[in-house]
Amino acid sequence: MIGSLIGNYKVISVIGEGGMGTVYKAFDIKLERYVAIKVLNAQTTNKEQFIERFKREAKNQAKLIHSNIVPVYGFTDESQVLGIVMEYVEGETLEHLIGRKGRLELSEALNILKQILQGVSYAHSKSYIHRDIKPSNIIISKDGYVKIMDFGISKALFDKGITKTGTKIGTLLYMSPEQVRAEEPTKQSDIYSIGITFFEMLIGKTPFDLGTEFEIMEAHIKKNPSRISQALDTIPPEIDKIVAKALDKNPMKRYLSCDEFLEELENVFSKYQTPKTKAEKTQNDKKVKSARIQKIKITFFGLLALAVFGFITYYGFYLVSDFWETMKGRRAAPSADTTINYRSNPSFVLKSNWKYQETNTTLNLNGIHFIDDSTGFVVGQKGTLLKTTSSGSVWETIVFPDSSILNDIKFLNSTNGVIVGEFGKIFTTSDSGNSWQQVNKFFDETIFSLYAYDRNTLFAVGDKGLIIRSVDAGKTWERLNSGTNNLLFSLYFSTNKVGYAVGWNGTILKTEDRGDSWRATESFTPQYLRDVIFVDEKTGFICGGGGEIYKTTNAGKEWNQLTSNLFSGLSGILFSDKNNGLVISQKGEINQTSDGGQNWTSNHSGRYYSLSRVEATPSGNIYIIGFHGTILTNK
Repeated sequence: MIGSLIGNYKVISVIGEGGMGTVYKAFDIKLERYVAIKVLNAQTTNKEQFIERFKREAKNQAKLIHSNIVPVYGFTDESQVLGIVMEYVEGETLEHLIGRKGRLELSEALNILKQILQGVSYAHSKSYIHRDIKPSNIIISKDGYVKIMDFGISKALFDKGITKTGTKIGTLLYMSPEQVRAEEPTKQSDIYSIGITFFEMLIGKTPFDLGTEFEIMEAHIKKNPSRISQALDTIPPEIDKIVAKALDKNPMKRYLSCDEFLEELENVFSKYQTPKTKAEKTQNDKKVKSARIQKIKITFFGLLALAVFGFITYYGFYLVSDFWETMKGRRAAPSADTTINYRSNPSFVLKSNWKYQETNTTLNLNGIHFIDDSTGFVVGQKGTLLKTTSSGSVWETIVFPDSSILNDIKFLNSTNGVIVGEFGKIFTTSDSGNSWQQVNKFFDETIFSLYAYDRNTLFAVGDKGLIIRSVDAGKTWERLNSGTNNLLFSLYFSTNKVGYAVGWNGTILKTEDRGDSWRATESFTPQYLRDVIFVDEKTGFICGGGGEIYKTTNAGKEWNQLTSNLFSGLSGILFSDKNNGLVISQKGEINQTSDGGQNWTSNHSGRYYSLSRVEATPSGNIYIIGFHGTILTNK
């Protein structure tokens, strides 16, 4: 499965395996984001019972939309591969966290437990139970959010479908007594499993971690857990009472709901959940102080507004009169347009420096190139090819001989151009883009971007560490040894000999012989790196996932992270010189700098769609393209 393409998802690696399926990390090549795909094991794909249960999983979890539950994005059933597409959460499982630390401090455990209960409470309110809550099904993201995974064996309480009474479902160490007896699980079964998980967070192991399966099942049915406060002096007696109630053998004596569990937990939480560090405490103090200052500001500006109002009223009549004189002889303005468009988007900034250019497509746009200040081309989804000869005032659709995804376009001169796309497809033109011919394929990897080295030489990068080169304007290509299997997004030469290629998992490759050989340099981030540019042989910039921007001033020997104030994935970077540059993001954001990246100014595009590429014309006009037919230019 690794390296294969399922729909528009490129499989990267295995995240985990279970009894029913394997979870893979994949990359959505359309939306340019990582996802997790749970794929049904091959040996069960011919069993209707398992397939039906798997489909129910997708439908059930798709209905659960909560910040503490991993959301489902979609469902794939292509090429005999049955899979559920979910959010990929970058972080670590609770199981891994406990294994790494040995056990958790009470404050940290309480914080995690509270979020688990909030997520499960929401699921219960929608009449779903999880049935297999355990640390390996709980992930803590890098920003501290707790998310519950794998509702694969959950089902509606009113649904009497596949899972019959008499079938044990769950993981033995965390299984409630009624599940051990193969009785129908209830909300209290989830609460029992949460109690076991809480116990493990504090102690480092489950309460009934015994020698054999029989002993574990006997303990769930007959034994009470040991008191945590006896093992740890730092644990107050209130915790023992909470754990004992959650793990009562009688479901009716446990907490009747997660909300009741939360309510009792809240008293302990407020008492023992204190900021873990001095920095966090300082941050809380600042918030309180900031709130007080805000109240003072509101009062002051309120009084000031009253004074200004009188001044405006006095001069308002004259201002309106002057404006009306300038409007004489013009047509009356049309009635207000209530159509939902980019200006009605709450993200639209009235004073934006970016102007939207109308196109006749709503498809995703991936690549752009201007031959001169007037003539430019854009390529995208479903064989989309647009052309302008008026600096973008008008874009016309060019009929293209293929309907696959086109990712990038470059012209070496006014007549010779190249387009690259999915499945290793390459197209060339020698008549200024009026007609295109496909080059004979010799590989199937998706190509993501092109780099024009000189008037005849092109480089391209793509999936599975693909680096290819053409010295005859794209007519023939040779594959170069990149030394990596990671997807490469972008390539740039800082001199006629030295070049860099970047990709996911923080991959940075360097060549010092015009691309003949490539070597990996030391990685400085686990995030994907999306774009690279150099303004001279020593000064370069890289942008990537998590809003990360890096800068080098010593020809790539060291890369220092810049503060971008962005958290969404960055998809493109452009610098005209050492000081002036911009980055674009997958959430429509555009950040600009005039001091070499030390400070960034946000100037939203006014569209919340993902932006995919930024391009400058020979005279310095900037164009940005993105999803849903987005083309922007600076005013």
